[in-house]
Amino acid sequence: MKLIKYLIYLNFIFIMMNSCVFYSTKGTIPSHINSIYIQPILNKSSDQEMTDILDQSLNNILISENILEIINYEDADSKIEVTILEVIDIPYTISNENEFEDVNDWKLSVKVNVVWLDFEKGETLFDNNISEWAIYGTSLDINSDGLDNDGDGLIDSEDSDEIGVPRDAAKLIAANKIVEKILIRITSIW
Repeated sequence: MKLIKYLIYLNFIFIMMNSCVFYSTKGTIPSHINSIYIQPILNKSSDQEMTDILDQSLNNILISENILEIINYEDADSKIEVTILEVIDIPYTISNENEFEDVNDWKLSVKVNVVWLDFEKGETLFDNNISEWAIYGTSLDINSDGLDNDGDGLIDSEDSDEIGVPRDAAKLIAANKIVEKILIRITSIW
């Protein structure tokens, strides 16, 4: 009787170890999906530059993370569709000097819709709206504005992504944050 309990126990441990090893090496992407087609980004906002910035950021991270092979539509296992819904600038800090209110810093807010489709099963893996932001000031260079532009606790020269013209850099920061959320969503689908 002890031998049977021991064998059941060993069998249970063996099954658990094999399951965990498979899970940790494969991740959570469905096993039949090895490639992705990135549909050209649709932009419903008035900021047309955001399309190129988001597209480049999405391609760069999918290539660097090497999670799914990016291929053409006809050969892909899945497709990701990104639609930019809005890009808006909201006053973030305001000063009252000389009887007028002046905007010192702006919050750039970007909202997108992301849909990931499984071609083999003909189903939608997810369909989510994602919003992100970045703060930028009125200085000539985002690297000297004294702001934590992306909320990571780093300011100016301490932060590697605070480079360039403030609003342009804010768009890149917001795009990168959106793409990070897309990547997390892809890798945690199940």
